[in-house]
Amino acid sequence: MVGYFLVAIAIGLGGWLLLKAASGYGVDPKTGGILQNSLLFVGSRPGGADIYINGGRQGSQTSARLILPAGNYKLTLKKDGYRSWERNITLNEGSIARFVYPFLFPQEPRPVTIKAYSKNPPLITQSPDRRWLLVQRPEASGGNITFDEFDTNDLTKPARALVVPSGLAATPSNSVLQEAEWSTDNKHLLLRHTFSGGDEFIIFNRDVPAESINVNKLFGVSPSEVALRNKKIDELYVFSQKSSDLQTANTANSRLTPLLKGVLAFKSNGPNIISYVTNQNAPSGQAVARIWDGNQSYDLHTFKAGSQYLVEEAQFQSHWYYVVGSNTDERVNIYKDPLDSLRNPAIARAVPLLSLNIIDATKVSFSNNTRFIAAEAGQKLAIYDLEAQSAYRYTLESPLAYALHWMDGHRLIGTIDGTFFVTDYDSTNQQRLSPTNYSRGGFFDSAYEQLITTTTTTTESGVVLQRIDMRAGIDLPSAAR
Repeated sequence: MVGYFLVAIAIGLGGWLLLKAASGYGVDPKTGGILQNSLLFVGSRPGGADIYINGGRQGSQTSARLILPAGNYKLTLKKDGYRSWERNITLNEGSIARFVYPFLFPQEPRPVTIKAYSKNPPLITQSPDRRWLLVQRPEASGGNITFDEFDTNDLTKPARALVVPSGLAATPSNSVLQEAEWSTDNKHLLLRHTFSGGDEFIIFNRDVPAESINVNKLFGVSPSEVALRNKKIDELYVFSQKSSDLQTANTANSRLTPLLKGVLAFKSNGPNIISYVTNQNAPSGQAVARIWDGNQSYDLHTFKAGSQYLVEEAQFQSHWYYVVGSNTDERVNIYKDPLDSLRNPAIARAVPLLSLNIIDATKVSFSNNTRFIAAEAGQKLAIYDLEAQSAYRYTLESPLAYALHWMDGHRLIGTIDGTFFVTDYDSTNQQRLSPTNYSRGGFFDSAYEQLITTTTTTTESGVVLQRIDMRAGIDLPSAAR
């Protein structure tokens, strides 16, 4: 019985020690005391990368869990055929740190031509699911606007020609098409068509082009801006900068309904919530950001008026975040669940979660996973991490061809000095991959295995659409090694 009792104690103590070890507890070799280590989770795309801590190779590869004492470390990931990823990290006692987002780019990118064009395509746009890439042909086919549709799931397949119906767009020659917004159905694309007579908006159906809609003609209006309500095409927001009126438009019955007056800029999210900027009842030289909840408007923030207003909103971890500012203000304000306070009569005001100090910002955006908020002013960026509650400010060394945009949940991409440029949200792991003449960098397929961009050819005006495999070494298909 004594033996059984001692065995039971040993098993219980061993289980307890294993549980504590799994939770990061250990013994200080100097003092013999119990200390709580940190847990570090490390992952990468692609997986199977070697993990180095302060230059020492660890016994595991990504994805892995490491137990480390609190302290400062240099984390490095390496894999044959890929560029290294590294950053300095700080681990606190008992903390859990996750670095599962690293992306390893090929050491020697190898471009493959998809299609050649006589000159730069006027517009390239991609569906939200990243499967369908539409490339506008530089020359109108038979006087009509024509797109080449590529399936990024198989870029070896020939492009499908999509022709904007004849007569749908006014004077297609000497005009400019711009992407306004994609529907979440990945089938409908809202386009802004600028021509000598002004602007018109077209809902292009890439599945059945003949079912495309000219918004101006359908409703008999000449709006300054059109947006999809709830990312669907059955209802639209129609905005006139001249009259400062915002209306809703039903595409089924061609009916317009007045919504808000005195609007300078707006952003919709969902079927009823609208963030907008107005100068109504605002002090001289000021503007007011308001939130419309479907029933009434609430004043969110009063700030310096400008020529461009920054209004964004998104949901992260069940909380709504609103971002407002102008290109003449010295900061961009971020609010967390402001409607909760604004609707409460005892409070009736919203206090910013924080302000991003950045002068002359011209763009704000949420990352694809809505965790990060980026404010941009040329080469200057201010980033806020909603999860870690950390802010970053930095200035890129070289001018950008166009504002950066999010590649995914953790990286920003663009073009610098004629090359594709990518950086982690905090400015670490900046990479220049391949020559490009596409100002916004490029596009990725749904698996992030192919980068698609354009570049000039040896001829003066020739341009090629090309793909660059993001895989290398053993990750490449055997035929491509």
